[in-house]
Amino acid sequence: VMGRLRSVELCPTNEAATLEAELFDGTQGVTLIWLGRRRIPGIEPGRTIKVRGRMAERNGQKVLYNPYYELQSPVS
Repeated sequence: VMGRLRSVELCPTNEAATLEAELFDGTQGVTLIWLGRRRIPGIEPGRTIKVRGRMAERNGQKVLYNPYYELQSPVS
């Protein structure tokens, strides 16, 4: 899936922090979740990325846990 990150937020819990980002590909959003991460350089709102992994469902929404990602170069 390739799209633009709409939001990125740290979701701390008692056990481990997770970094969550909403990726929009033009049709519907996918929530990206990196377990145990507080920050990933380049993962920021407005950035275009390409991700892949096993799609899951959480509360009726598509989710990718610990996806493989490629940051796309900004268009000049």
